[in-house]
Amino acid sequence: MKHTGMFEHEFDMAILFSAHVKGELDAQGQKQLNAWLNASQGNRELFDSLMHREELKKKLISFNEGNSEIIWGKTLQGLVTLNIQEDHRDHRNIFTAKNQTVKLWKRISIAVSIIIALSVGGYFFINGLNYFGSDQQIVLTINDNAPGRNKATLTLANGKAIALSDTKTGLVVGLTDLTYNDGSYIDVKQENQLLTASTPRGGTYQITLSDGTRVWLNANSKLIFPSKFSTSQRKVQLIGEAYFEVAKVMIKDSRMPFVVVTDQQEISVLGTHFNLNSYKDEGVVKTTLLEGSVKVSLLSSSGKAREIGSVILRPGQEAVLNKNSELKITAADVEQATAWKNGLFYFKDADLKTILRTFSRWYDIDIVDTGSLSNQRFSGKLYRNVNAYQALEVLKLLGLEFVLEKKNQQIPQKIIIKP
Repeated sequence: MKHTGMFEHEFDMAILFSAHVKGELDAQGQKQLNAWLNASQGNRELFDSLMHREELKKKLISFNEGNSEIIWGKTLQGLVTLNIQEDHRDHRNIFTAKNQTVKLWKRISIAVSIIIALSVGGYFFINGLNYFGSDQQIVLTINDNAPGRNKATLTLANGKAIALSDTKTGLVVGLTDLTYNDGSYIDVKQENQLLTASTPRGGTYQITLSDGTRVWLNANSKLIFPSKFSTSQRKVQLIGEAYFEVAKVMIKDSRMPFVVVTDQQEISVLGTHFNLNSYKDEGVVKTTLLEGSVKVSLLSSSGKAREIGSVILRPGQEAVLNKNSELKITAADVEQATAWKNGLFYFKDADLKTILRTFSRWYDIDIVDTGSLSNQRFSGKLYRNVNAYQALEVLKLLGLEFVLEKKNQQIPQKIIIKP
């Protein structure tokens, strides 16, 4: 049965269909939908078939087209929808392809399936739609499926740990006192000592150092710094990931360097904005420069920076240190590197293990058994303020099933993901 097209592409149709299902279709939308339904019997049959959600999900899982790129895009009311570009051609040309009735069915089926099932802001690219494999099973232990929030601990030199307020957004290290960024005081005697700010999984926090440098700590990260910098150098140590906006400090007629040390490298800057990702389980260390310039050096066995092999970054560049201790400069995707700071997950050609590691840090999820994971690659964005179940629903719609095991209060709940 022939389908008569009245919309520019299936993107518009998916939005109307989903609004119809959710009871949010306004008068103008209903008029547009009715006109399309009355245009042909084929349109009405297609619409009736699309309203069966379970059937849609089955078709989504079984659909496999290796040369297709599926794009999930932001739509009205922040819903998630999807569009397919055949062979990376402009989506406005999709109706000219051969066997257009079948292709239209696939596009609309997947689009409506996802837009109906999700209310998650953002979009996702799936590089080929394949199922995940029959022997795959992932067990996730979840203590709190809510998204991460402002949460950190400040540890003093004497070992005393202070839980920083989760109702505040940042810590300010002053010359005479410690405060939150709203000016309220922290009951700690300020003295020259080494401090450690640490975020747990599911936590993030902003720290303003005594020189005015601002640091945003990502989840499961640690920053070690002096309460007062010396008059000759500024040095901090990072474990995990942080975004730095380094203040410019002058010593006579020259700028005082600001040094960040990880377990493998040293970064020396003057006044700049950069992101440093040094999570050990990622396998690489990435230094992404947004503004100014930085020098990245490998550490010797004695812990000192080596001049041989060091690199100078310019804005828009990224230094990548791999497992073989090779330091290379590449063009940076600044938006991706800093997405976490701006409240987004941003995956780019990432495998499932990478995505689950990221979810693990943000949602405080333990990956108990990853089994045999697919090598399928993903790219895309999701807002970090969605809960774990909404984020995992993205994977579920692609054929990765999960169920919740109910436990008592003493035992954390588990989510089992299986085909």
